[in-house]
Amino acid sequence: MSSWPPRRADGHKGQFGTVGIVGGEDSTDSMMIGAPALAARAALRAGCGRVVLATPRSMMGSVLALCPAATGRPLPQVKTGEIDGGSACVSIAAMDQDVHAIAFGPGIGRSNGAAAMLAHLLSVAGPALVVDADGLRLPPLHQRRLSERPLIVTPHPGEFRVLATAYGIPDPSTDESSRRRAATALAHAINAIVVLKGHRTVVASTDQIWTCQTGGVELAIPGSGDVLTGIIVSLLAQQWADTGAVLPFDAAQLGVQTHAQAGRAWRASHGERGLLAMELADCVPQAVGCDDGID
Repeated sequence: MSSWPPRRADGHKGQFGTVGIVGGEDSTDSMMIGAPALAARAALRAGCGRVVLATPRSMMGSVLALCPAATGRPLPQVKTGEIDGGSACVSIAAMDQDVHAIAFGPGIGRSNGAAAMLAHLLSVAGPALVVDADGLRLPPLHQRRLSERPLIVTPHPGEFRVLATAYGIPDPSTDESSRRRAATALAHAINAIVVLKGHRTVVASTDQIWTCQTGGVELAIPGSGDVLTGIIVSLLAQQWADTGAVLPFDAAQLGVQTHAQAGRAWRASHGERGLLAMELADCVPQAVGCDDGID
């Protein structure tokens, strides 16, 4: 397992990587504010230098109020409140030039505008991309084509089932060997790093596989996955800022381990019930560099 990128004593925020997070929804039927803010908070807690949040314009102020250290790139909307896909793709293309890694999906919903943005990100070269949450349920990820950029997907079992159906992969049972086989099969199908979340999260590529032995039931909370996404995308951005390259499998593996260790740190003081995702994000700094439990 790789280690966290070093931080020079005379370093500044511009040297620690910039993260882009695309998420949030404000439509007539749904509003999701917390998810992108949680991912941003976790990314900053994991040590990146800057976070740019791309969310619908109508909710940008609310999201930034939850994570005021981030900056905003408002996404245009149609009259119903959904993201205007055509105009939003222009904004996302500009973001591509300003960041070192992108997370797509926290709270994004399943609108046509969200699908258009994901299709754009998958079809052009650019920074490494982490796709999570409703991003995993959008049609562009269900079509057999290679991403033009390094790709990590982070499904929980329900989201994995959707992807497995799209690619004709058997839905895994709960035993570890079945989950490992299924994650590897999906990694081959989409040429990506697959983080199959759950008890003993599996990280798989086309030629590597690893199972986390550390995570506990305290992590089974709303927003836990958003925090994990923020940690992984932060690692990718810091890798790029440090060396000019990314190691997606290593970032996913170390991100999962750090996420588990952050949960363990909270559990040591509070027990296994009642953890909030914001508190989990705030435990990340003490989990960074902890190698207890790594196999």
